[in-house]
Amino acid sequence: METRILKKLLSLICAVLFSVCAQAQDKTDVVTMKTGEEREGSVTAVNDEAVRFIHKGESLEYEFKKADIDKIQFASGRVETYNKKVVPALAASQGKGKIAVLPFEYISNEAGMNAESMSLQIQKDAYNAVKAELPSLSPQDTNVTNSLLANNGITLGNIHSKTPQELAVLLGVEYVVYGMANVTNKGASTYQSGYSSYDDKEKKKKDDSGSDTKASGNAYSSQTTSTTINYNTKIDLTFYNDEGENVYSASRNAFGNAIDAYHSTISYLIKRSPFGSKAKR
Repeated sequence: METRILKKLLSLICAVLFSVCAQAQDKTDVVTMKTGEEREGSVTAVNDEAVRFIHKGESLEYEFKKADIDKIQFASGRVETYNKKVVPALAASQGKGKIAVLPFEYISNEAGMNAESMSLQIQKDAYNAVKAELPSLSPQDTNVTNSLLANNGITLGNIHSKTPQELAVLLGVEYVVYGMANVTNKGASTYQSGYSSYDDKEKKKKDDSGSDTKASGNAYSSQTTSTTINYNTKIDLTFYNDEGENVYSASRNAFGNAIDAYHSTISYLIKRSPFGSKAKR
């Protein structure tokens, strides 16, 4: 009897140990890249600049640069973090009166347009408008803004993963400006114009009665053709403060149909912000 009980107990212990070992074998290391992508497998080595890694179910060893890694969660449960976010060590009072314009979201149906270049160009135009139209605020240079964003792993693709309040704190400003430019190519228009000119010369001619005839001359005509591409542009602007409050939000279709019609529209909207000369008091 005692022998049977002992055998059952040993069998139960073996089963438990087997289950624990199996679960331990199922656990893997997880490497989270700065892009947010997770790599599951086994970390084989870590040095000053890189991490060696084998993907789950594979045998080939890869090497990831530490600069591209956000964190590693080891199978043991330990977490190792890399590239910690750098937040400016500014007191809240130091950011008062400062405003940063974020890269614009650029949407267009024109395939040949470089969206990233246009985003940065419109951001710069908005910065110049803020500088010219909002003398009570100090705009942060766009090169400084974009450098701080890049150093903290923030791109146009993931900028909305941060709240306006977080971005204001990160940039060390009191206000952040979000913008969107929606530019639609509506096709081309062709125009034709022409004109005539006359080269009159007085020629005294006598008819049979001896009277002068009418003056004679030459006529010249010219015609030109021009083609213009028409764009429909809409600009959206939103201002947030460093507490995450929406203090101004407005949108407007651009004045005119040229590709750069956003210039005057951005200036128009900024003038009507709470800090502009055309603000509603």
